[in-house]
Amino acid sequence: MNLLRNRWLGGLLKARWFPAAAQVLLLAVFLLLVLGGLGVTATDPDLTQYLRDTNLANLIVWSYWWPVIILAAVLFGRLWCTVCPMEFITYWAGRIGLRRGVPGILKSGWVVTVFYTLVWIVGIQTLAVNRVPHHMSLYLLLLILVAVDVSLLFERRAFCSYVCPVGHLLGLYALLSPLEWRADDAGVCARCRTRDCVAKRNHYRLAGRSCTSGLYPAAIADNRDCLLCTQCWKACPQENVRFGVRRPLADLLAGVELRPAQAGFILVLSGCVVYEILSEWPVSLEIMMWGPERLTRALGTTGALSDLVSATFLFVVAPALVLLMVTALARWACGPERVSFGQMAKTVTLLLLPTTAGAHILKSLLRMSSRIPYWPGALADPQGIETAQAMAAGMRVPDTSATDALDPAVSLIAMALLLASLAATVLVFRRTAVRQRLSPAVQAVLGLSTLSYWSVFAVMIVCWRLGS
Repeated sequence: MNLLRNRWLGGLLKARWFPAAAQVLLLAVFLLLVLGGLGVTATDPDLTQYLRDTNLANLIVWSYWWPVIILAAVLFGRLWCTVCPMEFITYWAGRIGLRRGVPGILKSGWVVTVFYTLVWIVGIQTLAVNRVPHHMSLYLLLLILVAVDVSLLFERRAFCSYVCPVGHLLGLYALLSPLEWRADDAGVCARCRTRDCVAKRNHYRLAGRSCTSGLYPAAIADNRDCLLCTQCWKACPQENVRFGVRRPLADLLAGVELRPAQAGFILVLSGCVVYEILSEWPVSLEIMMWGPERLTRALGTTGALSDLVSATFLFVVAPALVLLMVTALARWACGPERVSFGQMAKTVTLLLLPTTAGAHILKSLLRMSSRIPYWPGALADPQGIETAQAMAAGMRVPDTSATDALDPAVSLIAMALLLASLAATVLVFRRTAVRQRLSPAVQAVLGLSTLSYWSVFAVMIVCWRLGS
């Protein structure tokens, strides 16, 4: 089914003003959110715990905007990239920039993987950009600055394609999406002489420009790299583009091969998602923090340095050690087959993706539902300082009646997501071409490892939501 044949949707995506108008509108919202957080800060940890939810800008960005982006990626692919204001900024910066070729280090993907890791370790866990509104605003401004600088220096859409950690994450989750953007008929593309969708002369047109991510629609194999910017649909004189419905997990079932940097990205992502989910329940949080607390105590670190050490252990060291152990065990089970270490590591991380996405969606839903009580205070006091102070002093208590009413439904959704993640993982494991090339012994190692990863979430959610 080609959704572009729908008159309304096809016409909207073909319009010269789309997505530019949506991007301008969201850029205005983006800047308002930055202004809403600037200058709003606190040094008292108890006050910060409330301020992250009482400040309207911070509440919107971390409790609703970001969770909705995650949900949209799994359901619709890189839909956020279609209307992202950063793409609009990079386009205009690129028009006046130096347009130098993108270096290999950027194209490798390791820069964005390191960027994402630093956001978590330094930004979120050390500088608390998700809890202190002022730090959130500085982080958003940093994204704009990096986007402009990269676009002024390198050609086309280098920031979106090779630097933006959000786009990289959405590209991986888009592998699970039931939608895809492709050429409609490869034969039409083969006969095309002008190739307006990739012609260099069209790179910097406002509407109908050629793909500035360097993708030829007829050669797109999976959902990772296409930003759904709709420009090739405008540029193609034959209208030979398809926005189609497909079976979920299609890219994973086809045996898509991760790039090394993407495997590293998923590794860090898995550690972050484990932390996010297990932090919801005090019992699992205490178990998870046992190792980092003893490590920081042994090193004698305190304050921000202690947070930095703990985050590095949770998001990099621990996941890497587990991956090394599983990969080494799988390679040992290979016997004479001797699958390379890199190939085995990429296979392991690929199998983690459905469970990671399911857990990430669950965290998004938990965050959105749990923050409902803070809306009245945030709307009445957008800066949120007075409301946070009143809550920290016990003079004001959020009304949790709405969240209490939603709690049974949230528990059911959590169970459904766990089962769906397990079913998706089993399906990918059974049908993926990568797994089918391995011996039964290796398959057993990979299967048990993947099931163990899923069980971490399953045991915690069952004990927390049903046992407490």
